[in-house]
Amino acid sequence: MDRKNKWLALVAKEHNEWVRIVKALGEYDYAEDIVQESYIALSKYSSEEKIIRNGSVNKGYMYFTLRSLTFQFYNKKQKVRKISLNNEDYTIEIPSVDNVEDKEAFEKVCTLIDKETESWHWYDKKLFNIYKDTDLSIRKIAAETHISWVSIFNTLKNCKQKIKDKHKEDYEDYKNKDYEQIR
Repeated sequence: MDRKNKWLALVAKEHNEWVRIVKALGEYDYAEDIVQESYIALSKYSSEEKIIRNGSVNKGYMYFTLRSLTFQFYNKKQKVRKISLNNEDYTIEIPSVDNVEDKEAFEKVCTLIDKETESWHWYDKKLFNIYKDTDLSIRKIAAETHISWVSIFNTLKNCKQKIKDKHKEDYEDYKNKDYEQIR
């Protein structure tokens, strides 16, 4: 085993601790991926002298590496993730990365909405997810799928109404920062 692999193996021994740190920063779903990216980043851009101190991993250096990669992940994710129900009262802003409690509550509301969509007809679910997870307008979705924009509009309108009817209280709790009230 060459020298670089030895110190990377030493870093990887604390893998669960690194995953815990990323989760503490508010990212649960992709924590493992971010930690794996950190190993790649350390291999490419770091050296043993920076990361290993007195035979053990420099936790401060590792924390800042993980935090930086988590923020980069959020910046990419924020450009895509949106929940807009076409009403100012129902537009959920993605919380800042600094506020873990807001982030957890936001994820809880998103999870509730995702669970709700799972029970829908495949057509409704597919159109809603395309609209929610991309920056495509209804007209652009219509152009790319060859589905009439009227059909897409009506489907999204009905989908949004289902979410409003079922999760209005949860959204109000999120908006009022009553996070413990969210189901």
